[in-house]
Amino acid sequence: MKFRILISLILLIFSFTSCTKRDNSEFTDIPVIESYLHPGEYLTLAVRRQIPFSSDVSYSPDDINSLTITVTNDGTDYILTPAGDGIYTDSTLIISEGEKYDLSFKYNSMLISAYTEVPSKPVNFEQSAKKISVTRMDSTSVPGSGGGMWEMPEPLTITWDNDDGSYYIIVIENIEEILDPVRDFGDDGAPESRFRKTPTTSAGIQIMPQEFQYFGNHRIILFHVLPDYASLYDETTTSSQNLTNPSTSIMNGYGIFTGLNADTLYLYVDEQK
Repeated sequence: MKFRILISLILLIFSFTSCTKRDNSEFTDIPVIESYLHPGEYLTLAVRRQIPFSSDVSYSPDDINSLTITVTNDGTDYILTPAGDGIYTDSTLIISEGEKYDLSFKYNSMLISAYTEVPSKPVNFEQSAKKISVTRMDSTSVPGSGGGMWEMPEPLTITWDNDDGSYYIIVIENIEEILDPVRDFGDDGAPESRFRKTPTTSAGIQIMPQEFQYFGNHRIILFHVLPDYASLYDETTTSSQNLTNPSTSIMNGYGIFTGLNADTLYLYVDEQK
């Protein structure tokens, strides 16, 4: 579940490859791959076609649901089973931390290949507090309006070990069934129940209490990711005028084939009385 949270927060790589403007004569039917490998779950992979601006293009005759896709791990080849809609799986291939995985298949007379490994689970993942207090705000309330000096609340500090300068991403999600907003969002519309921090190579971050939009229980998920995933995050801020494929190991294809790992802490956001 927590891996789906991270994936849903990143703009799908398909939009980058499918929206790149190119002359029809330059169009090549190159597949778009999406697969996130995380420990304890079996391998799932999606293969899509690009969606060019023009309909006047030539696609490969390859059936997107009948490809022979091989993933190699520890000297063993696994032939993925098609599940429809470009999805391929193998329930016998359970992803393991520290393992390497190689992908290969033929498409449009080209050999498509990729490789990745699964990073380690975060170590010494800790938080400075298990509960923080946030002032409830409405259209009439302003910090310090009750008189006296208003003090900036202390930030929540999250730390972990990162001796090798790896990439990490923090995702914070409210897990209450009924959301209790910190302020009246009015016509702006309620924000999502989760937010993320920018990928970092540091060993910790600080989260200000005012970043939380809802009271109640939250989970703080720390993802250990590879550089290609961090590159994918950076690409979400790229202008539509210069969209490019992120740096990945994929040859003759677009998308992402990457490993990740995670750990979780919990936090309660209380109303400041």
